Amino acid sequence: MDQSAAHLKKPTPQRVSVKTAPQLAVRRHINETHWTLWNFYRHVSWTGLLITVLIPLLGVYWGLYTPLDLNTLRFSLAYYVLTTTAFLAGYHRLWAHRSFRATIPVKLFYACFGASAGLGSAKSWAAMHRAHHRYIDTEKDPHSIRRGIWFAHMGWALTKPHIKVRNSCKECMGDDLEKDTLLEWQERNYKELMILTTFLVPAMIAGLGWGDYFGGLVFAGILRGAALQQTTFIVNSLGHLFGTQPFDDRKSHRNNIVLSLLSFGEGMNNFHHEFSSDFRNGIHWYDFDPVKWHLVIMSWFGLVDNLYRTSDAAIYQCIIQQQQKLIDRKRSKLNWGMPIDQLPIISPEEFRKLAKDEAPHRALIAVAGIVHDVTPFINDHPGGVALIRTSIGKDATSAFNGAVYDHSTAAHNLLATMRVAVLSGGTEQIVWKQQQVENKDVPLKQDSEGRKIVRTGEQATIIKKPVRTADAA
Repeated sequence: MDQSAAHLKKPTPQRVSVKTAPQLAVRRHINETHWTLWNFYRHVSWTGLLITVLIPLLGVYWGLYTPLDLNTLRFSLAYYVLTTTAFLAGYHRLWAHRSFRATIPVKLFYACFGASAGLGSAKSWAAMHRAHHRYIDTEKDPHSIRRGIWFAHMGWALTKPHIKVRNSCKECMGDDLEKDTLLEWQERNYKELMILTTFLVPAMIAGLGWGDYFGGLVFAGILRGAALQQTTFIVNSLGHLFGTQPFDDRKSHRNNIVLSLLSFGEGMNNFHHEFSSDFRNGIHWYDFDPVKWHLVIMSWFGLVDNLYRTSDAAIYQCIIQQQQKLIDRKRSKLNWGMPIDQLPIISPEEFRKLAKDEAPHRALIAVAGIVHDVTPFINDHPGGVALIRTSIGKDATSAFNGAVYDHSTAAHNLLATMRVAVLSGGTEQIVWKQQQVENKDVPLKQDSEGRKIVRTGEQATIIKKPVRTADAA
């Protein structure tokens, strides 16, 4: 081949050894790395730190050196009620849980003054709160209590969310939030609305009203906003640690009356997580819930409607199920005696012979076709030792069920713990007939773990008419 054509030949591609190829560096999410002096700034949410820590601390410092005018105090309390109601009614119950419908002016009021909490736009906060409900106590929970009380309280607002949390929030956004034009407007103008309602409005009202511009900024603006934030944070932390669980105890949410007073009526967390769409936060009319009262009054004037209320039947179903679960736990720790269908079957002759042979150290009696070893109780019998000794090796059904003394349910329960066998023959039929009566309604006769429930007055040895079994006499 001549040199003129040599340069037209395609060069042979060089194979690169896998061993010599450079490895691609995979950058992990910042939350999957440990905090160090060199990367801590990447962990921190600087916006969250500014809004929830630095500005409130500045407000506390200024508040210590600023005289508190009585009018400013009154206005600060009124403005706290107004903005907290806007945030909890709008951000929480309207947009996050769709507990009711509101007119445009009411929604606009919620969107504007709810922004004064400094916790983000209504769209992003509602999606995050839905993720909290859906993924509670998991790594996808934006402020899971499993990561500690500090993180659940406000640590989540000071650090960048994990990618799993971001994805869970996106999953919970929903078309109702995405396509709401009012929420889109609020999200675009959120920073301006927050500055306006948090700083400018309270300062201007206090200044123009009674000449206390700076006092309005500090007390009705900054400190009031910090109190609103803590109102929300405290439910995320203490609301998942302390209190009762009357509806369900599988997750961490709890009811706490004291917390309701501290959180503007949001303390019934166990109820709220079970019935999140309910416009109320508690089942009683007297439960401290200012937002509920606000919505009821607004409905009288037609400003809100379609207040969703969970049916009493659904609520009491959960209450009864939880109560049954607690009863089952206590029941499992008690001795109810050997189940009858697991007892050995012996003949009357075997019973008499066994009772006679072991009479010196063992006391066997028969009641309703079931053989019992009453040896541990013979000396503690309230009716005396003699009454039991006269029944050893015999049928004591009649005596036990009223001929001598009509024993209580407690006595029959105690007797059940002494079961050792079932008599065959006619007495066996009595036992199985009684068992059939006890099991005639299986769903109502078993606990949540499938164990047979023995209710008061339903022990197998309790019969309406004393039955004598001549074979065992």
